[in-house]
Amino acid sequence: MKLIFAVLSALLVGGAFVETKTYKKCELVKALHNNGIPKSKLADWVCLVQWESSFSTTATNRNVDGSTDYGIFQINNKYWCDSNYGANECGIPCKSLLTDDITIAIKCAKLVYSRQGFNAWYGWRDHCKDQPLPDISDCF
Repeated sequence: MKLIFAVLSALLVGGAFVETKTYKKCELVKALHNNGIPKSKLADWVCLVQWESSFSTTATNRNVDGSTDYGIFQINNKYWCDSNYGANECGIPCKSLLTDDITIAIKCAKLVYSRQGFNAWYGWRDHCKDQPLPDISDCF
């Protein structure tokens, strides 16, 4: 019992206590649209997020090459964010992609998209490209 209390206390004092937020479809649509994603691309972005992170802001995935994907968009630290691993094209720490406020994550994802399109994400390529996309008409 003392050990559990000590661990919980250390987490609270250290600020490492992270609460997971799982976005609902329409909540994500509104956040994306409010951050400049055009309506014509929203269904693609929702599909991407569904398959990459299951709408979770704290999702991470360790890849076979040793890199890690972070956050709701699964942005990779080999190129896009800083975790002392690779490049940092978005100019942000990777941990900033794991917060409930996805404004920074959207900005970085838009940069990835501007350079590589949706093909940068395996989830989109494997499950969304040339496939029926989620219906988002009830979100407006």
